[in-house]
Amino acid sequence: MKKAIFIAGAAGLLLALTLVKTDYLTLRLPDSGNRIYFLGSMDPGERFSITYRHSVEKTRVIGIFQISSQPSVLAVETRMTSVGTGLPNTVSNRTTREGKWIVVDEQEKEIKGGFRFFIASVNHTVLTTPGERIDLNQIPSGTVILVNAERLALIHYLFYQWNKGINSRTI
Repeated sequence: MKKAIFIAGAAGLLLALTLVKTDYLTLRLPDSGNRIYFLGSMDPGERFSITYRHSVEKTRVIGIFQISSQPSVLAVETRMTSVGTGLPNTVSNRTTREGKWIVVDEQEKEIKGGFRFFIASVNHTVLTTPGERIDLNQIPSGTVILVNAERLALIHYLFYQWNKGINSRTI
């Protein structure tokens, strides 16, 4: 009888972990089977940023994004210290200057399906969320990451944390 209650309880817990969904910021590696590199819980309205040094212009760029209730990624603003090749074009009615920064208002434009970002060690790329700062230079240069907001079952997060714990002990 106790065994049956335990099995029913475990099955109920597994079902709940599969059915309960939460919004996450995900960084996936499309060329590695879409493997999750980073998974962070984020609420709608929370912001994150990607900071990098532009490899051609050698200028600092900060892309600020927000999680929507869909969930999806919204482009909030791009900050840079100069303009040039490959940098976002400035639009006069959406561009201001704040000290050394040129700020382009991206008008919370939805980026459906997330966006891809090329990792190069010379760029010193960093992802910053409300609770974490992730140095993306740990990813091999030449890798493309996919940054997205996803609604996933809670069990995905638990597996991610478990796998992260195992990998941190084996490196």
